[in-house]
Amino acid sequence: MGFFDDIQASMNRGMASAGRAVDTQKIKMQMNDAAKRRQALAAQLGASLYDVTKDAPEFRLGREPLYDGIAAVDAERASLQAQLDELERQAQQAVQAATTFACPFCGARMGVSDLFCSGCGKPIAEIKDAFAAQQQAEAPVASTVGPVCPACGAPVVEGDAFCMSCGKKLGEDASAE
Repeated sequence: MGFFDDIQASMNRGMASAGRAVDTQKIKMQMNDAAKRRQALAAQLGASLYDVTKDAPEFRLGREPLYDGIAAVDAERASLQAQLDELERQAQQAVQAATTFACPFCGARMGVSDLFCSGCGKPIAEIKDAFAAQQQAEAPVASTVGPVCPACGAPVVEGDAFCMSCGKKLGEDASAE
């Protein structure tokens, strides 16, 4: 029976070794996780200490490159945010500029930011008045079709905040009465 006892002992040593290897890996993973948590907490502590001490010369002494580096990164982030804001503003302007409607007098296409019609030269105030008069004249027909924009007369979906044709902000008066 000595042969089987040797095999059994060898298997037990192998199992124990595998168990230790698994335990070692598990502990190393826990140590790695603890190191990551510590690093995140140290970063939070550093950020809070920076905010409190950035204007105190006694804390900056000997750490000027760190303080100046953080200030430079903050300035860079502010500049990048300003660039993002400008791109967003340009995108909104592009959407508004792309929105067109037909002049009620001559049918020329006009942008919502145009001040005069390029076809007949009428001012936007006169064109808006014509749209309002046109809407009032078509009110009985429009009521069967659904709500329309008070500025351009285009059909709108009830509950829309803006006209999809001319961009006018809609309110409760946007539906035909």
